Amino acid sequence: MAEIEAVILAGGRSRRMGRDKALLPFGGYSTLAEYQYRRVLSHFERVSLSAKEWKFPFEAPWIRDEGAEHSPMIALASILGSVGSEWVFVLGVDMPFVGEGVISRLREEMDLCGEKEIIVSESPRGIEPLCGIYRRRILPRVEEELAWGRHRIQGLFGPGRIQRVRFDDASLFENLNHPHEYERARSGFGGNGS
Repeated sequence: MAEIEAVILAGGRSRRMGRDKALLPFGGYSTLAEYQYRRVLSHFERVSLSAKEWKFPFEAPWIRDEGAEHSPMIALASILGSVGSEWVFVLGVDMPFVGEGVISRLREEMDLCGEKEIIVSESPRGIEPLCGIYRRRILPRVEEELAWGRHRIQGLFGPGRIQRVRFDDASLFENLNHPHEYERARSGFGGNGS
């Protein structure tokens, strides 16, 4: 199997939530970030957090999101420039329903993808760029996109470079962007984050 590690993106502004969603309690942990970190750690030897600054009340490897602006593309550039593995699984901190089945399928596709550079989930809503596996060698293209002021990760998804992995259940990729989405998801874990 190819060399791979994982990174949880936890550096967003959380404007729609009104507070830093990475630091909200979830799933029996004091923060959503730790919930995601512990879960993903059971599937990868190394898992790091990506953020503008260290803000987490637990120990974990950390990759500083170096750009002045907040965007997943800037975070991806910092991640690809920091990891030591050929591949990196990237997951948004606000996607707590991405489970073992999704991760396993993506990894299986990665091992069969040949020269493809991105293995990305696709749900009925479309491509889910913050639940995918990225090859480190795409860093120059990421930097080029940023140099042109382009911050959408989908700009990397050129023909022949991407392997889409279809999942029929859109709820697996639900984002916790608004307070009502967080409360609904949290209630599925006992109503108190446990």
